[in-house]
Amino acid sequence: MPKTSRIINWRYRRLSRSRRGGRQWLRALTILLTLLVLFVVGSLLSAGIGTSAVYAYFTRDLPDFTELEKLGQDVDTTFETTKIYAWGDDPDGDGQRNLVLIYEVIDPLGGDRQWIPLAQMPQNIIDATVAIEDKSFWTNQGFDVEGIGRAFYEYVLEGGGVQGGSSITQQVVKNNLIEPERRVVGEDVGFDDYQRKAEELLLAQRVSREYTKEQILEWYLNTNFYGNLAYGIEAAARVYYDKTAAELTLAEAAMLAAIPQSPALNPIDNPEEAQFRQQLVLDAMLREGYITAEAAVAAKYTPLEAVATLEERFDIIAPHFALYVRKELEDRFGPEMVLRGGLTVYTSLDLSLQRQAECVARAQVSRLSGVIGDGLPADELADCPALNYLAPLRSADIGVDHDVNNAAVVALDPNTGEIRAMVGSIDYWNETIDGSFNVAVDGLRQPGSSFKPFTYLTGLSQGFTPATMLLDVETDFGTPYNGIAYVPQNYDRAFHGPLRMREALQNSYNVPAVEMMSLVGVDNVIRTAHSLGVTSLDAGPNQYGLSLTLGGGEVKLLDMAYAFSVMDNMGVMIGQPVPEEEQRLGFRQLEPVSILRVEDRNGQIIYEYSEPSRREILTPQLAYLMNDMLSDRLARCPAFGCPNALELPDNRPVAAKTGSTNDFRDAWTIGYTPQMVVGVWLGNTDNSRMSDVPGSKGAAPVWQALMTWIHQDLPIASWPQP
Repeated sequence: MPKTSRIINWRYRRLSRSRRGGRQWLRALTILLTLLVLFVVGSLLSAGIGTSAVYAYFTRDLPDFTELEKLGQDVDTTFETTKIYAWGDDPDGDGQRNLVLIYEVIDPLGGDRQWIPLAQMPQNIIDATVAIEDKSFWTNQGFDVEGIGRAFYEYVLEGGGVQGGSSITQQVVKNNLIEPERRVVGEDVGFDDYQRKAEELLLAQRVSREYTKEQILEWYLNTNFYGNLAYGIEAAARVYYDKTAAELTLAEAAMLAAIPQSPALNPIDNPEEAQFRQQLVLDAMLREGYITAEAAVAAKYTPLEAVATLEERFDIIAPHFALYVRKELEDRFGPEMVLRGGLTVYTSLDLSLQRQAECVARAQVSRLSGVIGDGLPADELADCPALNYLAPLRSADIGVDHDVNNAAVVALDPNTGEIRAMVGSIDYWNETIDGSFNVAVDGLRQPGSSFKPFTYLTGLSQGFTPATMLLDVETDFGTPYNGIAYVPQNYDRAFHGPLRMREALQNSYNVPAVEMMSLVGVDNVIRTAHSLGVTSLDAGPNQYGLSLTLGGGEVKLLDMAYAFSVMDNMGVMIGQPVPEEEQRLGFRQLEPVSILRVEDRNGQIIYEYSEPSRREILTPQLAYLMNDMLSDRLARCPAFGCPNALELPDNRPVAAKTGSTNDFRDAWTIGYTPQMVVGVWLGNTDNSRMSDVPGSKGAAPVWQALMTWIHQDLPIASWPQP
């Protein structure tokens, strides 16, 4: 029994016929006359009689059919998506890691177009397409007279439209040479619709004479719309079955060949109707002798299931990093090339580390929000072993809402400048926390005491030493601040007397840091920060006071991690050159690396990060002194206790610094070994206050868990003394 939808469609066509009355016959007569003229013209052209005069009259305003030759040759006609990959797991343990697609950049107006030559298409898709679309394709002159007659009959007697009966060549012409606004026929068919149809036929005949059938079919199969933003059979095969066109089975090929006539009836959006249409294709292939009855039956009973919905297809893994890469690609190659150029992009992202960073950051925020107490999310433990290294909360903090809802993480390889992980927020899709905002890259936040190393490094460069004595006593620095004298306090609200620079830094005492800033000069500290990689603090030295050493300016997490990597790398900055037009005097000339290689649609390498650029920013001696101070675990015991969240197992040398703002709006920890730099921030994107969350409580446990996981199989390394 016919489906209800088909009965309704039949009745609708019958009702439509009855309403049109005499007007239907007038239009039919117009079509008939058009076809008669075309038949005469076609006969004359075929016979070579009066060719020039007749052809010139009927084709004086036709599009240039040679434009078809540009198909597949440039960005304007192919619209291939850009695919961005990260490094996945090493399943065999042989050092060969999987590549994982994390983001596919698609032009929503152009769709996904993956061009392949006809030779790479399976015979099944060729036969299925010809059988259902244009059975006389291999022998006709560009249009199917029988098909046009059938369309005429349907229009007059069945109430159909003017679009039926198009051959494969006609469809190539219509989809690629006719203006888009003229391709669609509305309910009220007019003269222009018939004229357009006539143009199609004339152009189709000319195209059929000038080009081989194979070339025409290649154009057709690469430009057809298959629904779900897929243009061309290669894109369709990947969208619906996650394979190349060459890998399509008979059942799959028949399913896809049925889509262009009604793109909405596809395996994702309408699987039942798509299967019915697939069977029509298989029946047509059988009638035309392309397949046997046994093959047709087997294909009809082969279960097929589309691999993903459109939303699932364009889901983004590591979205903040992926979009960071996209912006860099657009800056390098232009937005149009990224949208339509079919680039293949290999990035520096370590997806395993990325997943650990994401889940540990989420878990810490959940714990400090009182959501999960001190427990760990059991559903994530199997895939996130780094959670096992997350230190327990203090009993007083368990189940307490500390008014924190976000976190960011950056991990860098100091030896290459490559970004290994980037968490811009704990949930990109969470609008409540403004999750799409990339705090790691774009967030200007106050770093608290994590800025102090720049002050002490400036002091070392001016002749001070780790043993220099500084006074931690109540001090009026005489700097007006809102009309009040500047008398800084320590976090513990106590003073600790005379201290060496090493002890002052490691215990993060504030008064000695301000004293050092006053001795070396605010402008010099800013210059140090800029040279190491901080790109903010550019309002001029007069805009910042001595409180800058305590984090009174705003910086970015990625910048801070990159600056610390210079100290880690014995004073050498490693990365890729900042574009010349973006370079600023006194600021860094290199930047972190996210893209390792870019290939065009033909697999040719158009960019490769093969040899890192190097700039010596600090002398090895200065870098070593900073590393030695920041890694002195015993020196920090008075303030942080021992052990603490800035230590790693096996007494592994590690340099680290926490940071907190006075009103708990930001919590930081940045630290490194010779193998990795990790920076962590906790806070709220809207800059609202947290409740009692210093860097040591909020960010340090995340940093420690990740660093422990990263180094579990790495040899212990330290910084060589120059």
